[in-house]
Amino acid sequence: MPERPPRTAFILIIGDEILSGEVGDENAGFLARKLTELGIQVVGMRVVPDTLAGIAGAVQAARAAADLVIASGGIGPTHDDVTRQAVAESLGVPCERHPEAELRLRRGYGATITDSELEMADLPRGARLLSADRYSAYGFAVGEVYVLPGIPSLLREIFTGIATGWEAQGYFRCEFLTALREGHLAPGLRAIQTAHPGVAIGSYPIRLEAGYRVRIVIRAREPQALAEAGREVEALLAGR
Repeated sequence: MPERPPRTAFILIIGDEILSGEVGDENAGFLARKLTELGIQVVGMRVVPDTLAGIAGAVQAARAAADLVIASGGIGPTHDDVTRQAVAESLGVPCERHPEAELRLRRGYGATITDSELEMADLPRGARLLSADRYSAYGFAVGEVYVLPGIPSLLREIFTGIATGWEAQGYFRCEFLTALREGHLAPGLRAIQTAHPGVAIGSYPIRLEAGYRVRIVIRAREPQALAEAGREVEALLAGR
């Protein structure tokens, strides 16, 4: 029986504030780490401006490239929050008032709720809400497109809730630290990578108090594959 192919994900970070540098992104790295820990391969990331055409096109391209699309940002009440409409456009469905979302908004804002705030309940047809335990804010999903708030604390809590319902796939990892230079390591690591195509090997230079070091990280879906590649990297570092 053939092995089930690994699930893949594409991350979209939406917002002119990220592109302009007004706000530093904290979400892409968090999502990439958590998805990788679940055994879901992140095949791409993209920062998208707050335009209907830009977001809709990015969602369509991401859906073609990966099993899961996870987007953050652009679902608030301001004039440039157009992610809801753009996702609907990309999926070929209308936006319509979501009763549960409207109820939450009315409870949260009370009698002073504005029309702009109520429009946050206009979601793509078929959307299901993604809730946070400690917050009244929510994201939504349509099929395998997940749209989360851009505020990091909200995104992290909602994503954690989503991830608990996903079955983790095989993911094994080990790392080494060496004072050898990357240029010295490159031929050996290239040979090991070629011999083990199902294993991901990365080398990352870092600066510690003790001086320059290279961190070598190995990731695999099978523990045996990880162990075999790990032994070869260990031998390389020992000069064997």
